[in-house]
Amino acid sequence: MLKIIFIILTFYVSLSAQQNDEHVWKVLNGDDGSKFWYDVSTIDTINGDKFNVWVLETYKPPRQYDGIDGDVFRSKTLYTINLTTVRYGILKVQYFNMTNQEIFSFDYDNPMPPESIRYPYPVTNDSKLFYLIKELYGPNGDQNQRMN
Repeated sequence: MLKIIFIILTFYVSLSAQQNDEHVWKVLNGDDGSKFWYDVSTIDTINGDKFNVWVLETYKPPRQYDGIDGDVFRSKTLYTINLTTVRYGILKVQYFNMTNQEIFSFDYDNPMPPESIRYPYPVTNDSKLFYLIKELYGPNGDQNQRMN
């Protein structure tokens, strides 16, 4: 009986872990001609003035960073956003090569930073997160219908 419970528990945990990596990307075009994607599945869980969202960017030409071997063609970043202070932080970042293989990643949330320093950066006009918040809340700051 204990073996069956362990097998069911293991199956449930592995299934949950696989679901966390599934993203539903929606493209967003900035007024400045920029283009990026955000994970709408994380947006569905917004409840309150703080939320996390994955953002996907592609780079043409590819970028190079110190400490990362190879060209970076794509990055996936998990942002945490505080709408009250209009500030954000970065929780995770992943970099991918031309064949979509992860070449570098970093978890800034291990351990989770204290609330007082979790949102160090301001959301500036014409930034990715500015366009994302504008998309989600509209020009008047009202939450769009699909988020209710």
